[in-house]
Amino acid sequence: MTADKAIRRGASLLLVAAAIAAEATAQSQPSMERPPSPFYDLVAPPPLTPADMAFFCVYNNRVYSLGGAMCVGRTPYVCFPSPGPSTGNRAYWASREDQVFLRPICN
Repeated sequence: MTADKAIRRGASLLLVAAAIAAEATAQSQPSMERPPSPFYDLVAPPPLTPADMAFFCVYNNRVYSLGGAMCVGRTPYVCFPSPGPSTGNRAYWASREDQVFLRPICN
């Protein structure tokens, strides 16, 4: 074997070893993707205390204030204040029209 072939073979072995090491490192790192779950609030709860839940709505792990509006598909939703114990003293999402909180127009 010539010196040139030995250098090429050594370089090839180094590349293979580096690829194997990189793959092992990539597999050992935790995935940064959000787990497929409809319970996003259970995965990473928002920074709210239970007392604050009367003034904020949560959707997709995002916090919205009273009157906050959004569209889910073509359905408009507005964050309404808690009417009392019927909603667990929490603000809630509703798609109804109100004189104070207007629904967005969803196309």
